[in-house]
Amino acid sequence: MEKLNVMADFGGVGVIPLLSSIVTAIPQFFPIILFFIWIFGTASAYFAMLNFTGRKRFFHALVGMSFAVFIMSLVLAGMNATITYLSGYWVAFYLVMTVISFVLLDRYK
Repeated sequence: MEKLNVMADFGGVGVIPLLSSIVTAIPQFFPIILFFIWIFGTASAYFAMLNFTGRKRFFHALVGMSFAVFIMSLVLAGMNATITYLSGYWVAFYLVMTVISFVLLDRYK
């Protein structure tokens, strides 16, 4: 019979053990969450700017959210101690998205 993990197996109760248990069950959890934050944040920032200014500024929203998610990915990758919350190639992916969105903004102002 298979033994199920309990919170004591992850080091007790707290934020870090909770995050560790999530990553153990679903290894790609944090990259997926960051990707959805990036997509929905870009869309919400774009429509907010469209509503307030009346101008379509998609690349401005894309640069802002790409940079914000890149910073979030650095924080998550910095938390890697015994369990890998976010691999380095995901941080590189969000860095590349920041650079690409900045280049698109500069080209298509």
